[in-house]
Amino acid sequence: MTNQKVEPTFRADDEYRMDDPLLDPAAPHAKARARVAWLSDFLDTRFKIPGLGYPFGMDSVIGLVPGIGDAVTGAVSLYLVYEAGRAGAGPVLIARMIFNVVIDTLLGAVPLVGDLFDFVFKANLRNANLLRDHLEKSREQARYAPDI
Repeated sequence: MTNQKVEPTFRADDEYRMDDPLLDPAAPHAKARARVAWLSDFLDTRFKIPGLGYPFGMDSVIGLVPGIGDAVTGAVSLYLVYEAGRAGAGPVLIARMIFNVVIDTLLGAVPLVGDLFDFVFKANLRNANLLRDHLEKSREQARYAPDI
């Protein structure tokens, strides 16, 4: 890995990481991984409520539009899953990610209650964290794999 500084990333559990596999420029499919990190942040945590500091993103804002808001954000969330597949996610992980998107889209479409759900659930951040954890496990397994 190069000596380039990697900024910490936000995780749902408030953990900050300096060695983030989504942002490793030397990793395979680095651009797809970076798009997953950027898009999940944009959709779920880009902004903060003044005074409270609670993060929210464009998913919560666009979801307020009756009828099409949740369909649009659901489609963008599926694009994030597509990029995760390009970044190295396997079929089981992709299925978990699609499940998160379906839950977010269906429950988010319920008037009023769905808007609050969109504000709290953050499916895209969950999916980015699932991919990040998968990549970390893969990196650890490769590091300790016996040389043949």
